[in-house]
Amino acid sequence: MKKWSFILGILMVAFFANAQVKQNSDGLYANADGTLFSGTLSLDENGIKKSTLEIKDGKLNGEAKYYYASGKLMETGTYETGLKSGKWIRYNEGGMMIGIAAYAAGKKDGTWIVYDDNGKKRFEMNYKNGEKTGVWNNWDENGAIVSTKDYGQVN
Repeated sequence: MKKWSFILGILMVAFFANAQVKQNSDGLYANADGTLFSGTLSLDENGIKKSTLEIKDGKLNGEAKYYYASGKLMETGTYETGLKSGKWIRYNEGGMMIGIAAYAAGKKDGTWIVYDDNGKKRFEMNYKNGEKTGVWNNWDENGAIVSTKDYGQVN
């Protein structure tokens, strides 16, 4: 019985600690006393999980997960000191991957791929430091290329 009381107590502390963390006007996450928050923050709206975020010194830093109203995973990726970084993956409500994106220091950087709800590749785009670059392709539902556009190279 003591074990369950202890676990319940920890869960309540975590819940109330998260409930007191707010995003301030500077975009930083802070505790009720104004100190910058570090840790995992679960954001809910009307009892429905919206996101789970890793935060360090008030800034998004680490894994981030966003959810549909149904509670199913919508998107996952990583932040570094408040900016999107690395690979981000988006899912439809059925759990199928529908997009892959890449970021560096908050800017689009790398190959982006968009799939339809049946898992067929529909778009492939390339970015460098936030700018369109390289060849972009668009496929139809049968896998035939519909269009191609070359944006050249970004220095």
